[in-house]
Amino acid sequence: MQTCAEQLPIEIWLIVFQYLEAHDLFHAFHNLNYHFNQILASNYLSFYVRLHETDNNYLQYSTSLYWFDSVLNRITHLRSSVRSRSNYFFEFLYWHVNKLIRLQSLSIRIGLRDTSYIPFICQALKQLNVLEYLSLTCIPNEILFKAILTIPTLRICRLTLRPSTTIINYRFDVNSNIKHLFLIDLGNANYSLINLFLIHTPKLKRLEISGSYFSFHQVSIFDKQLCTLPKLQILKLKLESGYFSSDCFKYLHMTMPVLKYFYFNYHKHILPETFLDILISHWWLIIEQIKHVYIYIKGHFIIDTTNDNIQMNLQQNKQILLSKSNQSNNSIKVQWTEQNFNRLRLIEITIVKS
Repeated sequence: MQTCAEQLPIEIWLIVFQYLEAHDLFHAFHNLNYHFNQILASNYLSFYVRLHETDNNYLQYSTSLYWFDSVLNRITHLRSSVRSRSNYFFEFLYWHVNKLIRLQSLSIRIGLRDTSYIPFICQALKQLNVLEYLSLTCIPNEILFKAILTIPTLRICRLTLRPSTTIINYRFDVNSNIKHLFLIDLGNANYSLINLFLIHTPKLKRLEISGSYFSFHQVSIFDKQLCTLPKLQILKLKLESGYFSSDCFKYLHMTMPVLKYFYFNYHKHILPETFLDILISHWWLIIEQIKHVYIYIKGHFIIDTTNDNIQMNLQQNKQILLSKSNQSNNSIKVQWTEQNFNRLRLIEITIVKS
């Protein structure tokens, strides 16, 4: 007698199974009955695998079923578990990378003690012929950088960069096919690496950069002499701390001539007195030229109770921003809020253009 579940079309189960992690899927449905075994064996079913440390016995094997060739060659998404020791993940790749013929998405965390695996990882990346998405947490170096750039099928790359003092200045005779690039910097901004990525990614359509510390007064990643990103339409910057010069975005339109979306989220505990002057005098022209803009700024100004100049400047800048919004017929909307904390004044500014 068939159960209600078995009466559902196989196509429905294939869709449902796509949302289940492979371990959970096999644990729940393998050997449940012949009907579900047939679905699990279907070549139309692909697998998402999150590798756990407990999977290190795949050579002995209570879990050997998971790693039959018929399963390996249907894995499309593979990532290491945050809780697992990464060497298990590298060992899995070592034994099975040549069987991962349908792998489209790969997420790897290279720990501080795992740098010896980098040459192997680079070799493994060369064997993944349909890889489209790569998420990598690492300390970058030249070998790894080149390996990423030379993946011909890669379209989306997400890099979480650990703190490093390494400066990579070598340029390669290759241009990447990456269209979406996400850079997360966990330490001081590695400008050499960011700049090299931009030089070698002319097909980039979306760029997102976030980090805990950036300094734009010494070097700009948008220098007009550096490169041109002719297809970039979306730029998102989410930054904490750091400093900005008046011309850090001066060449934005020369570098990104078709830019349509500009998102800028900036938090700094103490904002310099000149910050609002820079925003109004130098950045506003850039805001007016871009079709869609979202800017959020949050920080404190130090208030000198013996000198009213700072407070007067704040109020003056507030009125200027609100006036500019009115002059734009409200196509650019400005919201300004503030709170007083003893000698500090918290300012939050939101600028939206849509």
